[in-house]
Amino acid sequence: MIKLLIYGSGEIYQIFKRIINWENVQLRAFVDSWKFCGKIEGVDVISPYNIVTQEYDYILCASDFENEMRKTLNGLGISDEKIISGKLDYRNILDHKELFDVSHFLAYQNHLIAKSVNTLIERNRFCDIRRGMEWLEEKISITGDGAWAVGYDYLSTLCKILQIMKPQNILEMGLGQSSKVILSYQRNNGCKYKIIEQDEEWLDFFIRDNGSISNDAEIFIRPIKQMLCEKYDANVNCYSDISDIVANETYDVISIDGPWGSEGISRVDILPYIPKCLKKSWCILIDDYERDGEKNLVCELENKLQDNKLHYCKKIYGKDRQLCLIASADNRFMCSLF
Repeated sequence: MIKLLIYGSGEIYQIFKRIINWENVQLRAFVDSWKFCGKIEGVDVISPYNIVTQEYDYILCASDFENEMRKTLNGLGISDEKIISGKLDYRNILDHKELFDVSHFLAYQNHLIAKSVNTLIERNRFCDIRRGMEWLEEKISITGDGAWAVGYDYLSTLCKILQIMKPQNILEMGLGQSSKVILSYQRNNGCKYKIIEQDEEWLDFFIRDNGSISNDAEIFIRPIKQMLCEKYDANVNCYSDISDIVANETYDVISIDGPWGSEGISRVDILPYIPKCLKKSWCILIDDYERDGEKNLVCELENKLQDNKLHYCKKIYGKDRQLCLIASADNRFMCSLF
């Protein structure tokens, strides 16, 4: 068995975890320059300075900061022959065939290619859709599928909903790419529009990057708090009190892409106001439906609607990045947009 130390436990480790040949490898410890206590996945986390206490064959640098890691390890007297690069390229994998499963690496590469192709398809679809929206200003730069941004399918669905429904009162949770679309719609249609955002610095950056926001848009900064959800046994990220924003109002369209997601169930802020906050004809969009927390939110939304005997339809759009659309029965065609 190859005795391995892994330097880093973040996203790159999550990739390597799928391509390491665990039949030949024994993970002895994680190495971390900052979090050198406790365990990860039942394995000890140690400081680089405690590597000397370990029996190992190689150290894998599973991080974007490989150069800094190598300097630290070399400074501790560890030779380059003991250090394996964390580069996710075919040559590096072949150079260490005893450590990695080549077939799993090829499957990972194929997944990346398929994901890139799918993103391109979604982007082309959005570009086609936006050409038919006279109210969507051409100068607006919209990039979907970013790290924290909604995906292109979310933007496409939102554009079609605004174009077809022509909503008069919109509530958005989370300022971002979708806000650019709604702000452009508002400037041309004069609807009421409220935005709830958790981060005042992000709001300032958004304004610097995109110019001033319409005076007709109401923006509310509500910092995050955590609430225990006993049903899902989870601490959930929520906005601080939004009752003054949402109560006593009804909305045609509600867009939910904030606050940050949570384990168990996510973005529960709207639940206490369903169905009172909905107009007779309505749509709710929930981003990040590929995550369990958002799936459970949708489940609770559906329970609320069913308990109140409201007829609705539901559609999941997207492949890698998913959104869920829930709409009143009269808007069932919104569930067959593409």
